[in-house]
Amino acid sequence: MGSSQERLQADHRRKRLNDIVWLLGLLIFAALVVAGWKYVHRPDFSFGDIVVHGSKQFTRENLLQMAGSREPVNLFLVSKNKIVAALQGDVRVESAEAHYDFPSVLNVYVKERKPVLYVITDYGNYAKLDKTALVMEMTDGIKDASIPRLAGVACGNAFIGDTLQNDMIREVLKFMDKLQPDAKEQIADLSVDTEKKLIVHMRYGFPVILGSVNELAGKAELFMTVFNEMKGKKVQIEYMDLQYSKPFVRLRQQEQ
Repeated sequence: MGSSQERLQADHRRKRLNDIVWLLGLLIFAALVVAGWKYVHRPDFSFGDIVVHGSKQFTRENLLQMAGSREPVNLFLVSKNKIVAALQGDVRVESAEAHYDFPSVLNVYVKERKPVLYVITDYGNYAKLDKTALVMEMTDGIKDASIPRLAGVACGNAFIGDTLQNDMIREVLKFMDKLQPDAKEQIADLSVDTEKKLIVHMRYGFPVILGSVNELAGKAELFMTVFNEMKGKKVQIEYMDLQYSKPFVRLRQQEQ
């Protein structure tokens, strides 16, 4: 009996010792995990990289600021969702998304808004608009000569981030959006006359009369047809009239 009791006590002691060893091991592991977590979340710890696609306006440093971080890049401290939300809230950005490239690269894809038109406000400054009539910027004058100006229509009082609801401006933007890039590049400015007719002034030096702003549907296709036919031809044009289905081109008279 004595030896059985001693063996039972020895088994209990071994079990208690094993439990203590297991508990100590668990505590050490937990301490290592906490220490490792704190170490990789230090601001000066470097891990990974951020690569920006589709934008020259936004740099890696800009995105780190949006995430509330700084150099060096530490992806353990960078919130992908925070960067995307900040970009989507910027008027310069049409859309943004981000994806991880395992194991240590955060790819950020940015589609920037493209300015399409300058429109004067009631206060004499200019609103720079994208194709949806969103105000991207307010300027004292025409800062970018590659972007045409719309004359004859004022957009009222506008602020950055506003989307203009002026019907004439929106119809002009719809027309512009249907044009091919090479045609857009040749438009110097546009104007709406007293009869609310839209006139496009080409960089070639001649106007194109399109007719009523409220009747521009289908005019972009006609404009592109005539533009492509005249492209590359050395013809001296006084003006083009596209108000009707059959375009009229008035040639300049040669001096005798």
